Amino acid sequence: MFYSRRDLLRIGGIATAAGLAAPLLAACSSGDDTAAPAGSASGGKSTEKMSFQLSWLPTTEFAGTWLALNKGYFTAEGIDLAWLPGGPNASPATIVASGKAEVGMLNADAIATARLQGAPIKIIGALLQKSPFCILSKAETPINSPQEMIGKKIGVAAANETAFDVMLSLNNIKKSQLTIVPVQFDPAPVANGEVDGQIVYVTNEPPTLEARGIKTNTFLLADFGFSVLSDCFFATEQTIAEKPDLLAGFLSATRKGWLDNIADPQPGTDLAVGTYGKDQGLDAAQQLGESKAMNSLIVTPDVPKPIDLPDAAMSTTVETLKKVGITITVQDLFTKDVLAKINT
Repeated sequence: MFYSRRDLLRIGGIATAAGLAAPLLAACSSGDDTAAPAGSASGGKSTEKMSFQLSWLPTTEFAGTWLALNKGYFTAEGIDLAWLPGGPNASPATIVASGKAEVGMLNADAIATARLQGAPIKIIGALLQKSPFCILSKAETPINSPQEMIGKKIGVAAANETAFDVMLSLNNIKKSQLTIVPVQFDPAPVANGEVDGQIVYVTNEPPTLEARGIKTNTFLLADFGFSVLSDCFFATEQTIAEKPDLLAGFLSATRKGWLDNIADPQPGTDLAVGTYGKDQGLDAAQQLGESKAMNSLIVTPDVPKPIDLPDAAMSTTVETLKKVGITITVQDLFTKDVLAKINT
């Protein structure tokens, strides 16, 4: 069974500043420093080399990137893109801050924590406009809101406790009003009835169960006050100042790739399973489900184009982070200077 980085490491999950310090500052293993080959320039057009540090291993979480590479969108922007796989021993914030990659991806809380610890990085775009955290239940016994958890057994993995506690606080629910069951990241407790619900990522565990033929129900924490931009693209302040056009080209090509994936997630899934992530043993059905789930968080009625940074979303992200002890301003965490250069 395949689990995303969120299950294994929680690099991008809401956590306390102390909990994030170790993975953010850990040294990257030598195995994660090897870039996979990207498309070369065509027609004699000059391109500039650029590296993208993934937040995790190559899966459909990066379907837009795979499509953009496959269709030549980066080359059209004058970019010869290489990508660096993430993993349990990789620290995207450290790798980008050290200059080993021009751009990386992490959730806003991890980037904020790294910046507060001295990393000169800022968010230049956000892929997921809503946090993927959700409460998973069976379709036959659905839990549709925080209030409906009262009196029920809810599975909570240790790494998800902070996010869960914040959600309870935002909705005026006391822990004593429900039974919290310690679990791991496998959704089996929901499947076999050990718990009535479980806090998971909507992009991962629900598609895993659906691929097994188990019908699921979810509600997003983001719809009940838990607002954090996720899968954010970031770069150093120096790169933002000195190479804004390069970064803008990267975001433009990536946006085109994700627009293609939203229109049809099958080709991006095929590229993840059969090409870029072929050594990962990915399950095609689960990966397609994950891609579809991601697409629903990338574009919303308020954000029709991928990789945007709405003012309201930046503000609510900072407000939510403050609730878990990560205090930073919108101006210190985000910049819209790169997005302003994109016409697509």
